[in-house]
Amino acid sequence: MSQRGFIDRQLVGGISAAAEACFPENELGAPDWRTTDLVERMLEYLDELPPDQRRLLCMLFVFVELGAVLLVLGFRRFSRIPRDRRTQVVRRWRRSKFFPLRVLGDALKASTTMIYMSHPSVVTYIGEYRACERPLDSVQLPTRPEALNRGVEG
Repeated sequence: MSQRGFIDRQLVGGISAAAEACFPENELGAPDWRTTDLVERMLEYLDELPPDQRRLLCMLFVFVELGAVLLVLGFRRFSRIPRDRRTQVVRRWRRSKFFPLRVLGDALKASTTMIYMSHPSVVTYIGEYRACERPLDSVQLPTRPEALNRGVEG
Protein backbone atom coordinates (compact mmCIF):
# COMPACT_ATOMS: atom_id res chain seq x y z
CA MET A 1 0.00 0.00 0.00
CA SER A 2 2.65 2.55 -0.89
CA GLN A 3 0.26 4.56 -3.06
CA ARG A 4 -2.80 4.68 -0.86
CA GLY A 5 -6.08 5.87 -2.22
CA PHE A 6 -8.62 7.95 -0.34
CA ILE A 7 -10.45 4.97 1.20
CA ASP A 8 -7.20 3.24 2.22
CA ARG A 9 -6.02 6.42 3.96
CA GLN A 10 -9.32 6.71 5.83
CA LEU A 11 -9.10 3.03 6.80
CA VAL A 12 -5.61 3.46 8.25
CA GLY A 13 -6.68 6.70 9.94
CA GLY A 14 -9.71 5.04 11.50
CA ILE A 15 -7.76 2.00 12.69
CA SER A 16 -4.99 4.19 14.14
CA ALA A 17 -7.43 6.51 15.89
CA ALA A 18 -9.47 3.66 17.37
CA ALA A 19 -6.36 1.72 18.41
CA GLU A 20 -4.86 4.73 20.17
CA ALA A 21 -8.18 5.52 21.87
CA CYS A 22 -8.65 1.95 23.12
CA PHE A 23 -5.02 1.11 23.98
CA PRO A 24 -3.16 4.37 24.66
CA GLU A 25 0.31 4.79 26.07
CA ASN A 26 0.03 4.31 29.81
CA GLU A 27 1.91 4.42 33.08
CA LEU A 28 0.91 0.89 34.08
CA GLY A 29 3.57 -0.71 31.94
CA ALA A 30 0.99 -2.42 29.73
CA PRO A 31 1.86 -2.58 26.05
CA ASP A 32 0.17 0.15 24.03
CA TRP A 33 -1.17 0.33 20.50
CA ARG A 34 2.22 1.27 19.04
CA THR A 35 4.34 -1.36 20.78
CA THR A 36 1.90 -4.06 19.70
CA ASP A 37 1.99 -2.87 16.05
CA LEU A 38 -1.79 -2.86 16.21
CA VAL A 39 -2.37 -0.96 12.96
CA GLU A 40 -0.04 -3.09 10.84
CA ARG A 41 -1.34 -6.31 12.39
CA MET A 42 -4.96 -5.23 11.83
CA LEU A 43 -4.21 -4.55 8.17
CA GLU A 44 -2.61 -8.00 7.87
CA TYR A 45 -5.66 -9.53 9.53
CA LEU A 46 -7.98 -7.70 7.15
CA ASP A 47 -6.02 -9.10 4.20
CA GLU A 48 -6.66 -12.63 5.50
CA LEU A 49 -10.42 -12.26 5.89
CA PRO A 50 -12.95 -13.43 3.31
CA PRO A 51 -14.11 -10.50 1.12
CA ASP A 52 -17.49 -9.96 2.82
CA GLN A 53 -16.04 -9.82 6.33
CA ARG A 54 -13.13 -7.67 5.13
CA ARG A 55 -15.49 -5.12 3.58
CA LEU A 56 -17.60 -5.02 6.74
CA LEU A 57 -14.65 -4.38 9.05
CA CYS A 58 -13.10 -1.87 6.65
CA MET A 59 -16.42 -0.03 6.46
CA LEU A 60 -16.50 0.11 10.27
CA PHE A 61 -13.18 1.94 10.48
CA VAL A 62 -13.81 4.18 7.46
CA PHE A 63 -17.27 5.05 8.78
CA VAL A 64 -15.88 5.96 12.21
CA GLU A 65 -13.10 8.05 10.67
CA LEU A 66 -15.41 10.02 8.39
CA GLY A 67 -18.66 9.72 10.36
CA ALA A 68 -17.16 11.32 13.45
CA VAL A 69 -17.81 14.63 11.70
CA LEU A 70 -21.50 14.05 12.48
CA LEU A 71 -21.31 11.63 15.43
CA VAL A 72 -19.01 13.71 17.61
CA LEU A 73 -19.53 17.37 18.25
CA GLY A 74 -16.56 19.23 16.83
CA PHE A 75 -16.86 18.47 13.12
CA ARG A 76 -13.54 16.66 12.75
CA ARG A 77 -12.44 13.31 11.48
CA PHE A 78 -12.02 10.77 14.25
CA SER A 79 -8.23 10.77 13.90
CA ARG A 80 -8.14 14.56 14.32
CA ILE A 81 -9.92 14.50 17.67
CA PRO A 82 -7.58 14.53 20.70
CA ARG A 83 -6.86 11.05 22.04
CA ASP A 84 -8.49 11.56 25.44
CA ARG A 85 -11.66 12.78 23.76
CA ARG A 86 -11.66 9.78 21.39
CA THR A 87 -11.37 7.44 24.37
CA GLN A 88 -14.34 9.18 26.00
CA VAL A 89 -16.32 8.97 22.76
CA VAL A 90 -15.77 5.21 22.38
CA ARG A 91 -16.75 4.68 26.02
CA ARG A 92 -19.85 6.83 25.57
CA TRP A 93 -20.85 4.93 22.44
CA ARG A 94 -20.45 1.63 24.31
CA ARG A 95 -22.77 2.85 27.11
CA SER A 96 -25.30 4.46 24.79
CA LYS A 97 -28.97 3.59 25.06
CA PHE A 98 -29.14 4.09 21.30
CA PHE A 99 -28.47 0.58 20.04
CA PRO A 100 -26.59 1.47 16.80
CA LEU A 101 -24.10 3.62 18.73
CA ARG A 102 -23.62 0.84 21.27
CA VAL A 103 -22.93 -1.62 18.46
CA LEU A 104 -20.50 0.83 16.87
CA GLY A 105 -18.56 1.32 20.11
CA ASP A 106 -18.53 -2.39 20.92
CA ALA A 107 -17.41 -3.29 17.40
CA LEU A 108 -14.48 -0.86 17.62
CA LYS A 109 -13.44 -2.13 21.03
CA ALA A 110 -13.88 -5.81 20.16
CA SER A 111 -12.01 -5.70 16.86
CA THR A 112 -9.06 -3.77 18.26
CA THR A 113 -8.98 -5.90 21.43
CA MET A 114 -8.77 -9.10 19.40
CA ILE A 115 -5.64 -7.91 17.62
CA TYR A 116 -4.16 -6.29 20.74
CA MET A 117 -4.61 -9.36 22.96
CA SER A 118 -2.95 -11.65 20.42
CA HIS A 119 0.40 -9.83 20.63
CA PRO A 120 3.10 -11.77 22.53
CA SER A 121 3.98 -8.77 24.74
CA VAL A 122 0.37 -8.50 25.89
CA VAL A 123 0.13 -12.25 26.47
CA THR A 124 3.27 -11.99 28.62
CA TYR A 125 1.99 -8.88 30.43
CA ILE A 126 -1.28 -10.53 31.48
CA GLY A 127 0.59 -13.64 32.63
CA GLU A 128 -0.97 -16.20 30.32
CA TYR A 129 0.43 -19.70 30.61
CA ARG A 130 -0.21 -23.20 29.31
CA ALA A 131 -1.03 -26.29 31.33
CA CYS A 132 1.00 -28.51 28.99
CA GLU A 133 3.82 -28.22 26.48
CA ARG A 134 2.89 -27.29 22.89
CA PRO A 135 6.14 -27.64 20.94
CA LEU A 136 4.53 -26.87 17.57
CA ASP A 137 3.01 -23.58 18.72
CA SER A 138 4.97 -20.60 17.39
CA VAL A 139 4.22 -18.57 20.54
CA GLN A 140 5.99 -20.18 23.46
CA LEU A 141 4.41 -19.49 26.83
CA PRO A 142 5.41 -20.56 30.32
CA THR A 143 4.08 -24.00 31.23
CA ARG A 144 2.45 -24.80 34.57
CA PRO A 145 1.41 -28.46 34.57
CA GLU A 146 0.12 -28.16 38.15
CA ALA A 147 -2.53 -25.67 37.00
CA LEU A 148 -4.88 -28.51 36.16
CA ASN A 149 -4.62 -29.85 39.74
CA ARG A 150 -5.72 -26.67 41.48
CA GLY A 151 -9.03 -26.91 43.23
CA VAL A 152 -9.24 -30.69 42.79
CA GLU A 153 -9.57 -32.59 46.02
CA GLY A 154 -8.07 -35.94 45.98
